[in-house]
Amino acid sequence: MEPVKLKGNREGLILKLDLKTSFPILCENIMAKIKSADAFLGDNREIIINTGNHVLDSDQIEELTRVLQSLDLGIKKIISEAKEEREVEKPINSQQKIELEQSLSEGSTLMVRKNLRSGQSVFHEGTVIVMGDINPGAEVVAGGHIFVLGHLRGVAHAGARGDKDAVVYANKLQPTQLRIANLITRAPDDESVAPNEPELARIKDGMVIIEKYSLYKEE
Repeated sequence: MEPVKLKGNREGLILKLDLKTSFPILCENIMAKIKSADAFLGDNREIIINTGNHVLDSDQIEELTRVLQSLDLGIKKIISEAKEEREVEKPINSQQKIELEQSLSEGSTLMVRKNLRSGQSVFHEGTVIVMGDINPGAEVVAGGHIFVLGHLRGVAHAGARGDKDAVVYANKLQPTQLRIANLITRAPDDESVAPNEPELARIKDGMVIIEKYSLYKEE
């Protein structure tokens, strides 16, 4: 099997990888394959990654993201056929990683590496990072911060033990209910207005506010 295959279907362009090949060599093959097929890519600058019967670890995802960014490409999604075809979390870019590390409070951090579906709940004493979506009917309760590297459409309660400095971040913030410490807010009446950029919820002047995300600094 070729280490790297590039093909297209109705979903878009698919880069199929053979993870039996050493990862540095695989990245070299990816660059060569993309460069040779540049005319085939056209205006489509997002690629679906298929890893066959393997799942990439976080370091491999970060390196793969870097390689594709150097070719002016992004990752639409990553799928694996280990048991069944499934979508896995989108990678965190380097800037997000730095900002998250700077924002985390002291104490334990729980990484949830999947989407949370209706009926699923996560409870943790420290900070919770969800590398996926929190769907309607799902709930995350954290003693510290909550970071959602996807779409937050369920219930999020940060600072559950009374920490009013806790924050809730999401790439798309549309919670059915959002709480920080003992303060609560709900989804806007016009649910058709979806956020098109990351947002951060925090307590300011005794109420929960939601604002465009930038590197959070205490006032």
